[in-house]
Amino acid sequence: MLTREQAKEVKTLLCTGKFGRPVVLFALGYVNLQDDEREVLMLRYLHGLTQEATAEKLNISPNTIYNKERIGLEKCYTTWRNNPFMSELLDAALN
Repeated sequence: MLTREQAKEVKTLLCTGKFGRPVVLFALGYVNLQDDEREVLMLRYLHGLTQEATAEKLNISPNTIYNKERIGLEKCYTTWRNNPFMSELLDAALN
């Protein structure tokens, strides 16, 4: 299970402020996400939508958005921390 601190690390990279959209899309390409998980992460972090707005846009419940986001963040963290290049990129996003 992903801790709050681990989730915060992933969210920091996904928010694109430091590296920009191309790097975030590149980083997401390393992760084996289901299409709906990727869509939720992109809407939430690249487009800045709230969970409620994302749920409305995708016509699914906010609880489902929460679950898909949590699973997606966990997959990102695990994949990125197990890849030396991506782990270094994640560390750079945090500094």
